[in-house]
Amino acid sequence: MISKKEYKECLDYIQNYWEKITFYLPKDRKIHIGLPHSFVSPNDNLFKFDQFYWDSFFIILGLIVEKKFLLAKGIVENFFFLYRKFGIIPSRNKFYNLGISQIPFLSSMILEIYKVFKDKKWLKRGAKIVEDELKNYWMNGDHLVYQGLSRYCDHFMTHLTAEHEAGWDMTSRFNEKCLNYLPVDLNTCLYKYEIDLAEIYRILGDTKKEKEFEERAKKRKEKINSLMWDENLGFFFDYNYKEKRKSNFFSVAGFYPLWAKLCSFSQAKKIKKNLKIFEKRGGIANTQKENLSKEFKQHDYPNGWPNQQWIVIKGLLNYGFREDAKRLTKKWLDLNKKIFKKTGNFWEKYDVVNCDVGKSGRYKTQSGFGWTNAIFVKLLDEFSKN
Repeated sequence: MISKKEYKECLDYIQNYWEKITFYLPKDRKIHIGLPHSFVSPNDNLFKFDQFYWDSFFIILGLIVEKKFLLAKGIVENFFFLYRKFGIIPSRNKFYNLGISQIPFLSSMILEIYKVFKDKKWLKRGAKIVEDELKNYWMNGDHLVYQGLSRYCDHFMTHLTAEHEAGWDMTSRFNEKCLNYLPVDLNTCLYKYEIDLAEIYRILGDTKKEKEFEERAKKRKEKINSLMWDENLGFFFDYNYKEKRKSNFFSVAGFYPLWAKLCSFSQAKKIKKNLKIFEKRGGIANTQKENLSKEFKQHDYPNGWPNQQWIVIKGLLNYGFREDAKRLTKKWLDLNKKIFKKTGNFWEKYDVVNCDVGKSGRYKTQSGFGWTNAIFVKLLDEFSKN
Protein backbone atom coordinates (compact mmCIF):
# COMPACT_ATOMS: atom_id res chain seq x y z
CA MET A 1 0.00 0.00 0.00
CA ILE A 2 0.93 3.66 -0.41
CA SER A 3 0.96 5.68 2.79
CA LYS A 4 -0.82 9.05 3.00
CA LYS A 5 1.75 10.12 5.60
CA GLU A 6 4.36 10.29 2.83
CA TYR A 7 2.34 13.03 1.20
CA LYS A 8 1.09 15.03 4.18
CA GLU A 9 2.56 18.36 3.02
CA CYS A 10 1.00 17.89 -0.41
CA LEU A 11 -2.38 17.10 1.13
CA ASP A 12 -2.20 20.15 3.39
CA TYR A 13 -1.52 22.33 0.35
CA ILE A 14 -4.47 20.83 -1.51
CA GLN A 15 -6.82 21.26 1.46
CA ASN A 16 -5.91 24.94 1.71
CA TYR A 17 -6.12 25.50 -2.04
CA TRP A 18 -9.76 24.42 -2.52
CA GLU A 19 -11.00 27.66 -0.99
CA LYS A 20 -8.80 29.75 -3.31
CA ILE A 21 -10.29 28.18 -6.43
CA THR A 22 -13.93 27.94 -5.34
CA PHE A 23 -15.97 30.78 -6.80
CA TYR A 24 -19.57 31.98 -6.76
CA LEU A 25 -20.58 34.10 -9.76
CA PRO A 26 -24.40 34.28 -9.85
CA LYS A 27 -24.49 37.10 -12.43
CA ASP A 28 -22.72 37.66 -15.72
CA ARG A 29 -19.43 39.47 -15.22
CA LYS A 30 -17.79 40.96 -18.30
CA ILE A 31 -16.80 37.96 -20.45
CA HIS A 32 -17.92 35.39 -17.87
CA ILE A 33 -21.37 33.79 -17.85
CA GLY A 34 -22.92 33.82 -14.39
CA LEU A 35 -23.74 30.42 -12.87
CA PRO A 36 -26.32 29.57 -10.20
CA HIS A 37 -24.01 27.49 -7.98
CA SER A 38 -20.48 27.70 -6.62
CA PHE A 39 -17.85 25.95 -8.71
CA VAL A 40 -14.15 25.10 -8.83
CA SER A 41 -11.79 26.74 -11.31
CA PRO A 42 -8.41 25.29 -12.28
CA ASN A 43 -6.56 28.10 -10.49
CA ASP A 44 -6.98 31.66 -9.23
CA ASN A 45 -4.75 33.15 -11.90
CA LEU A 46 -5.22 32.67 -15.66
CA PHE A 47 -8.37 30.54 -15.20
CA LYS A 48 -10.05 32.50 -12.40
CA PHE A 49 -13.90 32.33 -12.60
CA ASP A 50 -13.72 29.60 -15.30
CA GLN A 51 -15.75 26.41 -14.97
CA PHE A 52 -14.34 24.11 -17.64
CA TYR A 53 -16.27 21.15 -19.01
CA TRP A 54 -13.82 18.25 -18.94
CA ASP A 55 -11.78 19.60 -16.03
CA SER A 56 -14.93 19.44 -13.90
CA PHE A 57 -15.32 15.67 -14.19
CA PHE A 58 -11.85 15.06 -12.78
CA ILE A 59 -12.28 17.80 -10.17
CA ILE A 60 -15.54 16.17 -9.03
CA LEU A 61 -13.72 12.86 -8.45
CA GLY A 62 -11.51 14.65 -5.94
CA LEU A 63 -14.33 16.68 -4.38
CA ILE A 64 -16.24 13.49 -3.60
CA VAL A 65 -13.19 12.01 -1.86
CA GLU A 66 -12.99 15.25 0.13
CA LYS A 67 -16.72 14.94 0.95
CA LYS A 68 -17.49 18.27 -0.72
CA PHE A 69 -20.69 16.75 -2.06
CA LEU A 70 -22.85 19.85 -2.46
CA LEU A 71 -20.08 21.70 -4.27
CA ALA A 72 -19.67 18.76 -6.66
CA LYS A 73 -23.43 18.59 -7.27
CA GLY A 74 -23.58 22.35 -7.88
CA ILE A 75 -20.96 22.09 -10.61
CA VAL A 76 -23.15 19.57 -12.46
CA GLU A 77 -26.22 21.76 -11.89
CA ASN A 78 -24.31 24.60 -13.53
CA PHE A 79 -23.91 22.45 -16.64
CA PHE A 80 -27.65 21.76 -16.62
CA PHE A 81 -28.21 25.52 -16.48
CA LEU A 82 -25.80 26.21 -19.36
CA TYR A 83 -27.34 23.53 -21.56
CA ARG A 84 -30.90 24.68 -20.92
CA LYS A 85 -29.94 28.29 -21.64
CA PHE A 86 -27.69 27.87 -24.67
CA GLY A 87 -28.28 24.36 -26.06
CA ILE A 88 -24.60 23.56 -25.57
CA ILE A 89 -22.30 22.80 -22.69
CA PRO A 90 -19.52 25.20 -23.63
CA SER A 91 -15.88 24.40 -23.00
CA ARG A 92 -16.10 26.98 -20.19
CA ASN A 93 -18.46 29.69 -18.97
CA LYS A 94 -17.22 32.49 -21.20
CA PHE A 95 -19.42 34.16 -23.80
CA TYR A 96 -16.83 33.72 -26.54
CA ASN A 97 -16.78 29.95 -25.89
CA LEU A 98 -20.50 29.47 -26.60
CA GLY A 99 -19.82 27.87 -29.98
CA ILE A 100 -17.39 25.26 -28.70
CA SER A 101 -17.82 22.36 -26.31
CA GLN A 102 -15.21 19.94 -24.95
CA ILE A 103 -14.81 16.18 -24.78
CA PRO A 104 -18.04 15.15 -22.99
CA PHE A 105 -18.16 13.67 -19.50
CA LEU A 106 -21.61 14.77 -18.29
CA SER A 107 -23.09 11.28 -17.82
CA SER A 108 -20.06 10.24 -15.76
CA MET A 109 -20.43 13.31 -13.54
CA ILE A 110 -24.13 12.65 -13.03
CA LEU A 111 -23.57 9.06 -11.96
CA GLU A 112 -20.85 10.12 -9.50
CA ILE A 113 -23.34 12.53 -7.88
CA TYR A 114 -26.16 9.98 -7.95
CA LYS A 115 -24.02 7.50 -6.01
CA VAL A 116 -23.87 10.05 -3.18
CA PHE A 117 -27.43 11.44 -3.10
CA LYS A 118 -29.52 8.58 -4.60
CA ASP A 119 -32.02 11.17 -5.90
CA LYS A 120 -33.98 9.56 -8.75
CA LYS A 121 -35.84 12.76 -9.67
CA TRP A 122 -32.53 14.55 -10.08
CA LEU A 123 -31.15 11.58 -12.03
CA LYS A 124 -34.09 11.72 -14.43
CA ARG A 125 -33.54 15.44 -14.97
CA GLY A 126 -29.88 14.79 -15.70
CA ALA A 127 -30.65 11.95 -18.10
CA LYS A 128 -32.84 14.25 -20.21
CA ILE A 129 -29.98 16.72 -20.63
CA VAL A 130 -27.45 13.97 -21.43
CA GLU A 131 -29.82 12.60 -24.08
CA ASP A 132 -30.40 16.02 -25.57
CA GLU A 133 -26.71 16.90 -25.62
CA LEU A 134 -25.88 13.58 -27.28
CA LYS A 135 -28.57 13.96 -29.95
CA ASN A 136 -28.55 17.69 -30.63
CA TYR A 137 -24.85 18.48 -30.26
CA TRP A 138 -22.56 15.47 -30.57
CA MET A 139 -24.72 13.75 -33.18
CA ASN A 140 -25.76 16.81 -35.15
CA GLY A 141 -24.80 17.31 -38.81
CA ASP A 142 -21.47 18.95 -38.06
CA HIS A 143 -20.25 16.28 -35.64
CA LEU A 144 -21.84 13.05 -36.92
CA VAL A 145 -19.95 12.51 -40.16
CA TYR A 146 -19.15 8.85 -40.89
CA GLN A 147 -20.73 5.47 -40.16
CA GLY A 148 -22.52 6.71 -37.05
CA LEU A 149 -19.38 8.16 -35.45
CA SER A 150 -18.56 11.75 -34.57
CA ARG A 151 -15.72 14.24 -34.81
CA TYR A 152 -14.77 17.39 -32.96
CA CYS A 153 -16.15 20.46 -34.73
CA ASP A 154 -17.03 23.84 -33.26
CA HIS A 155 -18.95 26.72 -34.84
CA PHE A 156 -15.93 28.02 -36.75
CA MET A 157 -15.51 24.62 -38.44
CA THR A 158 -11.75 24.91 -38.73
CA HIS A 159 -9.13 22.28 -37.91
CA LEU A 160 -7.58 24.56 -35.29
CA THR A 161 -10.73 25.20 -33.28
CA ALA A 162 -11.90 21.58 -33.62
CA GLU A 163 -8.65 20.66 -31.87
CA HIS A 164 -9.58 23.09 -29.09
CA GLU A 165 -12.89 21.25 -28.68
CA ALA A 166 -10.88 18.07 -28.13
CA GLY A 167 -9.35 19.68 -25.06
CA TRP A 168 -5.97 18.77 -26.60
CA ASP A 169 -4.98 22.32 -27.45
CA MET A 170 -2.61 21.62 -29.15
CA THR A 171 -1.29 18.21 -30.25
CA SER A 172 0.51 16.44 -33.10
CA ARG A 173 -2.13 13.71 -32.86
CA PHE A 174 -4.36 15.14 -35.63
CA ASN A 175 -1.57 16.38 -37.89
CA GLU A 176 -3.32 19.79 -37.98
CA LYS A 177 -6.33 18.22 -39.72
CA CYS A 178 -8.60 17.59 -36.73
CA LEU A 179 -11.87 17.87 -38.70
CA ASN A 180 -10.80 14.87 -40.79
CA TYR A 181 -10.57 12.49 -37.84
CA LEU A 182 -13.03 10.38 -35.89
CA PRO A 183 -11.31 10.60 -32.49
CA VAL A 184 -11.18 7.45 -30.40
CA ASP A 185 -11.59 9.34 -27.10
CA LEU A 186 -14.65 11.29 -28.25
CA ASN A 187 -16.46 8.26 -29.63
CA THR A 188 -15.55 6.23 -26.56
CA CYS A 189 -17.07 8.97 -24.38
CA LEU A 190 -20.23 8.86 -26.52
CA TYR A 191 -20.31 5.08 -26.11
CA LYS A 192 -20.12 5.67 -22.37
CA TYR A 193 -23.01 8.15 -22.65
CA GLU A 194 -25.11 5.37 -24.18
CA ILE A 195 -24.02 2.77 -21.62
CA ASP A 196 -24.63 5.26 -18.80
CA LEU A 197 -28.07 6.17 -20.15
CA ALA A 198 -28.94 2.47 -20.29
CA GLU A 199 -27.85 2.17 -16.65
CA ILE A 200 -29.77 5.29 -15.62
CA TYR A 201 -32.97 4.07 -17.28
CA ARG A 202 -32.50 0.69 -15.61
CA ILE A 203 -32.37 2.50 -12.25
CA LEU A 204 -35.44 4.52 -13.23
CA GLY A 205 -37.32 1.39 -14.32
CA ASP A 206 -37.67 2.40 -17.98
CA THR A 207 -36.84 -0.90 -19.70
CA LYS A 208 -37.72 0.39 -23.18
CA LYS A 209 -35.13 3.18 -23.01
CA GLU A 210 -32.64 0.91 -21.26
CA LYS A 211 -32.76 -1.52 -24.21
CA GLU A 212 -32.66 1.33 -26.75
CA PHE A 213 -29.40 2.71 -25.38
CA GLU A 214 -27.88 -0.73 -24.88
CA GLU A 215 -28.49 -1.38 -28.57
CA ARG A 216 -27.07 1.99 -29.59
CA ALA A 217 -23.96 1.41 -27.47
CA LYS A 218 -23.52 -2.03 -29.02
CA LYS A 219 -23.58 -0.56 -32.54
CA ARG A 220 -21.13 2.20 -31.64
CA LYS A 221 -18.79 -0.33 -30.02
CA GLU A 222 -18.82 -2.43 -33.20
CA LYS A 223 -17.98 0.61 -35.33
CA ILE A 224 -15.18 1.73 -33.00
CA ASN A 225 -13.67 -1.75 -33.09
CA SER A 226 -14.07 -1.98 -36.85
CA LEU A 227 -12.48 1.38 -37.67
CA MET A 228 -10.14 2.14 -34.77
CA TRP A 229 -8.78 -1.13 -33.38
CA ASP A 230 -5.46 -2.34 -34.83
CA GLU A 231 -5.03 -6.02 -34.03
CA ASN A 232 -1.37 -6.11 -35.07
CA LEU A 233 -0.36 -3.09 -32.99
CA GLY A 234 -2.75 -3.99 -30.17
CA PHE A 235 -4.09 -0.46 -29.75
CA PHE A 236 -6.91 1.92 -30.63
CA PHE A 237 -6.20 4.81 -33.02
CA ASP A 238 -8.08 7.81 -34.37
CA TYR A 239 -9.61 7.19 -37.80
CA ASN A 240 -9.10 9.57 -40.73
CA TYR A 241 -12.45 9.23 -42.47
CA LYS A 242 -11.40 11.47 -45.39
CA GLU A 243 -8.53 9.14 -46.27
CA LYS A 244 -10.38 5.99 -45.07
CA ARG A 245 -7.52 4.82 -42.85
CA LYS A 246 -6.52 4.53 -39.22
CA SER A 247 -3.87 6.85 -37.86
CA ASN A 248 -0.75 5.09 -36.58
CA PHE A 249 0.01 7.82 -34.03
CA PHE A 250 0.09 6.49 -30.46
CA SER A 251 -1.70 8.78 -28.01
CA VAL A 252 -3.21 8.29 -24.59
CA ALA A 253 -6.63 8.57 -26.28
CA GLY A 254 -6.16 4.91 -27.17
CA PHE A 255 -6.62 4.00 -23.49
CA TYR A 256 -10.14 5.45 -23.30
CA PRO A 257 -11.78 2.14 -24.33
CA LEU A 258 -10.26 0.60 -21.17
CA TRP A 259 -11.67 3.42 -19.05
CA ALA A 260 -15.14 3.00 -20.58
CA LYS A 261 -14.98 -0.84 -20.45
CA LEU A 262 -15.53 -0.95 -24.20
CA CYS A 263 -12.83 -3.46 -25.08
CA SER A 264 -12.52 -7.19 -24.48
CA PHE A 265 -10.07 -8.64 -21.97
CA SER A 266 -7.96 -9.89 -24.87
CA GLN A 267 -7.76 -6.34 -26.26
CA ALA A 268 -7.01 -4.95 -22.79
CA LYS A 269 -4.00 -7.26 -22.42
CA LYS A 270 -2.63 -6.05 -25.76
CA ILE A 271 -3.19 -2.40 -24.84
CA LYS A 272 -1.38 -3.00 -21.54
CA LYS A 273 1.67 -4.22 -23.48
CA ASN A 274 1.82 -0.80 -25.13
CA LEU A 275 2.29 0.92 -21.78
CA LYS A 276 6.02 0.81 -22.56
CA ILE A 277 5.50 3.49 -25.22
CA PHE A 278 3.97 5.88 -22.69
CA GLU A 279 5.36 4.98 -19.27
CA LYS A 280 8.21 7.21 -18.12
CA ARG A 281 9.92 8.00 -14.81
CA GLY A 282 7.14 10.36 -13.73
CA GLY A 283 4.09 8.62 -15.16
CA ILE A 284 2.27 8.43 -18.49
CA ALA A 285 3.30 10.70 -21.39
CA ASN A 286 0.45 11.94 -23.56
CA THR A 287 1.86 10.70 -26.85
CA GLN A 288 4.59 8.77 -28.58
CA LYS A 289 8.02 10.41 -28.80
CA GLU A 290 8.43 10.23 -32.59
CA ASN A 291 6.87 12.17 -35.48
CA LEU A 292 5.85 15.22 -33.48
CA SER A 293 5.36 18.62 -35.08
CA LYS A 294 8.40 20.91 -35.31
CA GLU A 295 6.70 23.43 -33.06
CA PHE A 296 6.24 22.01 -29.55
CA LYS A 297 2.61 21.33 -28.61
CA GLN A 298 1.67 21.05 -24.96
CA HIS A 299 -0.40 17.85 -25.24
CA ASP A 300 2.55 15.98 -26.73
CA TYR A 301 5.50 14.05 -25.28
CA PRO A 302 7.19 14.68 -22.83
CA ASN A 303 4.17 16.14 -21.02
CA GLY A 304 1.81 14.06 -18.93
CA TRP A 305 -1.53 15.41 -17.77
CA PRO A 306 -3.27 14.53 -14.48
CA ASN A 307 -6.64 13.69 -16.05
CA GLN A 308 -5.04 11.30 -18.50
CA GLN A 309 -3.18 9.51 -15.70
CA TRP A 310 -6.60 8.77 -14.20
CA ILE A 311 -8.02 7.52 -17.51
CA VAL A 312 -5.13 5.07 -17.91
CA ILE A 313 -5.03 3.97 -14.27
CA LYS A 314 -8.80 3.53 -13.99
CA GLY A 315 -8.77 1.65 -17.28
CA LEU A 316 -6.16 -0.77 -15.94
CA LEU A 317 -8.16 -1.23 -12.72
CA ASN A 318 -11.28 -2.01 -14.76
CA TYR A 319 -9.53 -5.09 -16.20
CA GLY A 320 -7.82 -6.26 -13.03
CA PHE A 321 -4.32 -4.91 -13.75
CA ARG A 322 -3.97 -3.48 -10.25
CA GLU A 323 -0.20 -3.82 -9.91
CA ASP A 324 0.39 -1.84 -13.10
CA ALA A 325 -2.10 0.77 -11.93
CA LYS A 326 -0.39 1.01 -8.54
CA ARG A 327 3.06 1.38 -10.11
CA LEU A 328 1.86 4.25 -12.31
CA THR A 329 0.11 5.86 -9.36
CA LYS A 330 3.28 5.81 -7.25
CA LYS A 331 5.30 7.36 -10.07
CA TRP A 332 2.76 10.15 -10.50
CA LEU A 333 2.33 10.89 -6.80
CA ASP A 334 6.09 11.00 -6.31
CA LEU A 335 6.53 13.34 -9.26
CA ASN A 336 3.88 15.71 -7.88
CA LYS A 337 5.54 15.59 -4.48
CA LYS A 338 9.03 16.18 -5.87
CA ILE A 339 7.98 19.25 -7.86
CA PHE A 340 5.89 20.54 -4.94
CA LYS A 341 8.95 20.42 -2.68
CA LYS A 342 10.97 22.22 -5.36
CA THR A 343 8.42 24.92 -6.31
CA GLY A 344 5.83 25.06 -3.50
CA ASN A 345 3.05 24.44 -6.02
CA PHE A 346 1.11 21.78 -7.86
CA TRP A 347 0.98 22.23 -11.64
CA GLU A 348 -1.42 21.85 -14.54
CA LYS A 349 0.82 19.30 -16.28
CA TYR A 350 4.25 17.76 -15.84
CA ASP A 351 7.22 16.71 -17.92
CA VAL A 352 7.11 13.01 -17.01
CA VAL A 353 10.37 12.25 -18.80
CA ASN A 354 12.62 14.77 -17.06
CA CYS A 355 10.43 14.92 -13.92
CA ASP A 356 9.85 18.65 -13.99
CA VAL A 357 7.09 21.23 -14.45
CA GLY A 358 5.29 20.59 -17.73
CA LYS A 359 6.65 22.25 -20.86
CA SER A 360 4.66 25.33 -21.87
CA GLY A 361 2.74 25.40 -25.14
CA ARG A 362 -0.04 27.85 -26.05
CA TYR A 363 0.42 29.62 -22.72
CA LYS A 364 2.71 29.41 -19.73
CA THR A 365 2.18 26.24 -17.67
CA GLN A 366 -0.11 27.16 -14.79
CA SER A 367 0.28 26.46 -11.09
CA GLY A 368 -2.62 25.46 -8.87
CA PHE A 369 -4.24 23.26 -10.00
CA GLY A 370 -7.81 21.96 -9.91
CA TRP A 371 -7.64 18.61 -11.65
CA THR A 372 -4.07 17.92 -10.50
CA ASN A 373 -5.11 18.30 -6.86
CA ALA A 374 -8.28 16.27 -7.39
CA ILE A 375 -6.55 13.35 -9.11
CA PHE A 376 -3.84 13.37 -6.43
CA VAL A 377 -6.40 12.85 -3.64
CA LYS A 378 -8.41 10.39 -5.77
CA LEU A 379 -5.37 8.21 -6.43
CA LEU A 380 -4.30 8.32 -2.80
CA ASP A 381 -7.81 7.33 -1.77
CA GLU A 382 -7.71 4.39 -4.18
CA PHE A 383 -4.31 3.02 -3.18
CA SER A 384 -3.37 4.26 0.27
CA LYS A 385 -3.59 3.30 3.85
CA ASN A 386 -3.87 6.17 6.36
